[in-house]
Amino acid sequence: MHTMISAACLAAACGVILSLVVPAEAAAGKSGLAMETAPNVYGGGILFAYSGLDGKTSWTEPCVASTTADGLGLKFHLPRDPVLSIRLPAPGLASLEWQLVTNDLIVAKVAWDSLPLVVGFTASNVVVGRLPPSCRVVLEGGDPGAALMRNSVGDRTQFAFVYEAKGAKAAAATAAQALSVSIDTLVEARMDFFAAVPKAPENTDPLRAKTLAKAFSVLKVNVYAPEPPIAVRWTTPDRWPERDMCLWTSAFHALGLMHMDIRLAKEALGAVYGFQKETGFIPHRMSPGQPSEISQPPVLAWAAWQAYTFDKMRDRDFLKRSFDATQRHVTWFMKTHRLDGEPPPEKPLEHGTPLYAWKSAEESGAENSPRFDGGAQFAAVDLSAYLASECWMLQNMAQQLSFRELAKTWGQRGDAIAEAARKQLWDNERGFFFDRKAPDGEFISVWSHTGFLPLWAGIATPEQAKRLRDHLVSKKFWTATPVPSVARDDPTYKNDMWRGPAWANVNYLIIRGLQRHGFAKEAADLRDLTLSAVAEWYGKTGAVHEFYDCDGKTPPPELDRKGPAVPGSANWRTISDYNWTAAIYADLLLRPKP
Repeated sequence: MHTMISAACLAAACGVILSLVVPAEAAAGKSGLAMETAPNVYGGGILFAYSGLDGKTSWTEPCVASTTADGLGLKFHLPRDPVLSIRLPAPGLASLEWQLVTNDLIVAKVAWDSLPLVVGFTASNVVVGRLPPSCRVVLEGGDPGAALMRNSVGDRTQFAFVYEAKGAKAAAATAAQALSVSIDTLVEARMDFFAAVPKAPENTDPLRAKTLAKAFSVLKVNVYAPEPPIAVRWTTPDRWPERDMCLWTSAFHALGLMHMDIRLAKEALGAVYGFQKETGFIPHRMSPGQPSEISQPPVLAWAAWQAYTFDKMRDRDFLKRSFDATQRHVTWFMKTHRLDGEPPPEKPLEHGTPLYAWKSAEESGAENSPRFDGGAQFAAVDLSAYLASECWMLQNMAQQLSFRELAKTWGQRGDAIAEAARKQLWDNERGFFFDRKAPDGEFISVWSHTGFLPLWAGIATPEQAKRLRDHLVSKKFWTATPVPSVARDDPTYKNDMWRGPAWANVNYLIIRGLQRHGFAKEAADLRDLTLSAVAEWYGKTGAVHEFYDCDGKTPPPELDRKGPAVPGSANWRTISDYNWTAAIYADLLLRPKP
């Protein structure tokens, strides 16, 4: 099957590429994306999928891929893991000049052709591409529902890969239709996204500016279109391997999404509210499938307040819905997670000593932290910080909504939790917040990142804040890539997920806490190191990662995740193109201080 490529299409394609390769000092083309800020770093393991911002997606029948490390290719996470492999002439990948490497489009220039190599998603289950002469595409591994079709256009090749759960016959029929897709129009459409998102501030380091564009690409790819029972667009930490919507990750996603599209940020939070039960409980994992039976850190009121105050329109309907949902969630937590059991019906929520324990390590969001090596039944510093913050955010919301009595009640509840944490969870001798087995019992002496969360929540007194700051900038925590999730000199430290590596969301909360207490230099330094780590490893790997080696040496894909890497298991590698890392990077770069 042969088709003619029109002069108009050829001109359009050349125009797209020219807008990317203009000298750095020249103005960008109509795409609004200059070469120096284009996300164009290729590496293995980059998440590659169709975004719910562009059309219909499917959680129930996903067609998601990751780039291969040993050449240009896409490994699809389907029943038989088929690989769509692009065979390049010698010297292989070195023969390509990367123009765009986003999470749904790859564009690379070759020296022997006027048109670039292009590979991109055009629908949730369709990948199309155009290959220069001397390049070819093959499907390795195979899958009953996968089909690859090719079409010669002069001495170039246009191809379409399709996956259909109905089987290969249906996939082949769709692939035949996809061969007529205009590659040039696809490139232009995908570049429109980058024209619309915010650009890095003037004089931003080029790699950081490029990483910002990559961060927005990650935010985009991790958006799902509405799919029953979810009636709005929603987000996931990663389209693979986790797939689901999660409670506290969605809260952090909103920080980045509000820079892209404030309506989308509010939809992402609203999608979480939609799974709330009559009791106020919200699952930690949600999807068109079966939701989970545990919850996750209560930070939704904080995230909703961030979105509300960022929104110039001050959406009162969104605020009211957020207030209703989050106060029910916080009430459920305060009733069911008290260290000394649920308060009697005739007593207020803050009755007695308002200290709280997680039901399980997994519910905390930091599931393999050494804090939980002996179980989860202890007064948790992080849960006190989250709940106090939520109470005060609900106070803010109630005041804005003119609910005066509710504002007073939620303020008092936050004050009570804060006072209990200051008295019972603060070790004055060591100058740090620790978990405790009972209000006056033994401290769980793990020097964890959670000890800094009272800075962010507003629990720490000025004197406590100073001592926390001193610990932060000491060798215990101020590593090459701070802040380790467990102090570098703690005997439980290990380069494994929440047992040592640094997390962007933790750094974000500590940065905002430092700012809150007037430690401007330390906040600026931690912000700078966080941005540098994300940008540096993006420049080296092409991905934004789940967590980072606090020593800055081990590449993120080589870090342990709940144990040594085991191919084929759930912990075989860290997750690439992790959504909250991208969101936090964007907010820190664009909003140095809210």
